Amino acid sequence: MANQSTTPTTVTHREFKLLLKAERFPTRRALLDFNKLLEEIAARLHVRYEPFDPIDAQLRIVQFYDTSDQTLRRNRLIFRIRQLRQALWPDDSWEVTFKARHADRGEAESFDTTSSFPKQQKKKFKEEILRGDAPGTVTSIYSNNVILESPELNVELPLSKLADVFPHLKSVNLNFDQTMTIVNGAKVFEIESKLGNFFFGHHVTATATLAVWARPVPDKFEPLIAEFGWSYHPVDDEKGKEADKVADQFFKDIQLPLRDWITSGTTKTALIYGDQGN
Repeated sequence: MANQSTTPTTVTHREFKLLLKAERFPTRRALLDFNKLLEEIAARLHVRYEPFDPIDAQLRIVQFYDTSDQTLRRNRLIFRIRQLRQALWPDDSWEVTFKARHADRGEAESFDTTSSFPKQQKKKFKEEILRGDAPGTVTSIYSNNVILESPELNVELPLSKLADVFPHLKSVNLNFDQTMTIVNGAKVFEIESKLGNFFFGHHVTATATLAVWARPVPDKFEPLIAEFGWSYHPVDDEKGKEADKVADQFFKDIQLPLRDWITSGTTKTALIYGDQGN
C-alpha cells in the first residue's frame, strides 16, 4: 500500500480526546457543573477559556459496520455510519465515514481513501492526541478519513460493495465475499455538546466538546461512555507550532485534576468492538 506521493499528507485537524466515566454525566446539570470545573482548571493552568452560554447539543445515531471476524478492524480500517437529528428530526441522509487509523503516520498516509465519487467526498487527515499510559502523558494516532453522504441505510452490506466505493480497499488481501453487519448489533445515541472555546495563541482557537454515548433505551437515560476533547485546524508556521505545544502541554496538565473522571481506554470505537477491538 505504498503512498502515491512522497510529500507528507497535510494534517487538517488536531483532535484531543479524553474518555471520561459515563456515570459522571447522568443529567444536564452534571454537564453544566463540568463546564464550570473546566473553566476553573483552565484559569489555574493559564489557558484562556470562554464557556458557551447556553450550551448547544445535537443528537446523532451512530453505527459501525464490519464482518463477523472483524476484517476491517484487524486491518486498521473503520467504517462508520451516523445520522444527525436536529430538533429530533432525522436528516435526509446518513454520513458515511471510511478511515484508515494507525499509530504510524506513514501507514495511515499510505492508504488511499479516495472514493469512486471524488466530487462528493470530503477528506480529512487527523492527528488524534490521546492520553498515554501514565497520567500527564500523551500519544498520537493518525486517521485518514473520507466522508460521503448516503440516502439510505442497509442492515447488511457486502464487503465487495464497499470496495466498489473505495477502490483502494481491493489492494488489501481480504475475502470480499463476506457481508458486513452492525458491529455487535450496537446502535448508539451520541449527544454532543459544544462547551466553549480554548485559545492557544496565534489564531489557534479550539472548540471544546463533550460527547456522551448512550443506549437507545426509550424510558431511561443509560450513558455508556463520555469523551471530552477539543479540535482545531493547525497553522503551519513557527507560531502555529508554538500554539500546538501549548495545546499539547495543556492536554497533559488537565489530566491530573481530571484523574478521578478519566476511565480506561482511549477511543469510543474500542467500546463498540469490545475486547477484540482493544
